[in-house]
Order: sequence, then C-alpha cells, then structure tokens
Amino acid sequence: MKHTLMKMMGLPIVLLFKLAHPLRNTWRRIYFTARLSAGISDMDFSVQCDGRVHVSGTANIILGKRCRLGMDVELRTVEGGRIQIGEDTRLNRGCTLTSYAQISIGDFTIIGEYVSIRDANHGLKRGEPMRYQPHTCEPILIGRDVWIGRGSCILPGVTIGEGAVIGANSVVTRDVPDFAIAAGVPAKVIKMRQ
Repeated sequence: MKHTLMKMMGLPIVLLFKLAHPLRNTWRRIYFTARLSAGISDMDFSVQCDGRVHVSGTANIILGKRCRLGMDVELRTVEGGRIQIGEDTRLNRGCTLTSYAQISIGDFTIIGEYVSIRDANHGLKRGEPMRYQPHTCEPILIGRDVWIGRGSCILPGVTIGEGAVIGANSVVTRDVPDFAIAAGVPAKVIKMRQ
C-alpha cells in the first residue's frame, strides 16, 4: 500500500520534470550566454554557452558568430593580451585560454575538452624566484578548420596551419603546417591529411 501511494504521488512530479527538462536547457543557454555577453564587449547574439564561461582580466575578447562554448571554459586576458575566436568555432568543456599577447583562432575550428592555450611563460632567470619574474609572451595563431584533440597544450609562439589536426594530449611546442596531423609530447607531424 505504501509503495503504491508513493508511486501515485511521485508520477506527476516525474512528469513535470520530464516536461520542464527541455525548457531548463534552453533557459540555461540563454542565461549563460547573456552573462558572458555582459562580461565582454564584442560578441554576436548567435554565440551559445552550454554553461558558465569564466572571463577574467581585461576581457579583451572577440567572439565570432555562432561560436559555441562548453561548460567551464576560461577566457583570461592580461596586460595587452587579446583573444580572437572566429566564426562557427567550438570550444568544449574546461578549455583554458590565457593571453598576455594574442591568441587568434580561425573559423570552423574544433577544440576538444580541457585544452590549454597560453601565450605566456614565467621568466626563467637564475637568482630570482620564477614566480616574481615578468612573463615572456609570443602570439599563438591557430588557422581555419583546425581540430585540437582533448587535453592538448598549445604553447607560446606556435602557429597551427589551416586544416591541421592535433592528437589528444599532445604538447605543441613548434609550428604545425597546413593540413598536417601532429601528435605526441612534444607534438610531431605524423602524416598529412589527404
């Protein structure tokens, strides 16, 4: 009897949640996209956010039309840093972009989960704690229609050419040519796209 009563009382609540679920997802997208738009100055309304996007620093960020940003993406610009992301680009969950100089990402690029793109390093002089040394920085340029696999790390001064593919968990320390497939630590070209 108790089980039947619980089932009868719970069924309307379950149905309510099932009906509200699509609306909840739509509301979350609208809310997090509006929140991001309030934090940066140059963003088209067609940009979508799957969850909270963390913006810090000077917020010198340009997002192209129809970009989609996953949950917990972090965009940080410091000093003269600038982040420019092209149209129809996808940054998946947990990506971190930190710029002291410039990070430029072309149209139609796909960036996998938990990718780190940073254009600066701590100074390395002996005799002074690295923590207190000024950063050294070099721009990062990522071409059009690039795919960067999950967990990869893109380091300062790197250019990744158009149509290139970076394998998951790679550390990119040098330039990758157009249409190359690179992987490893450090990433090396393993073949060319056909």
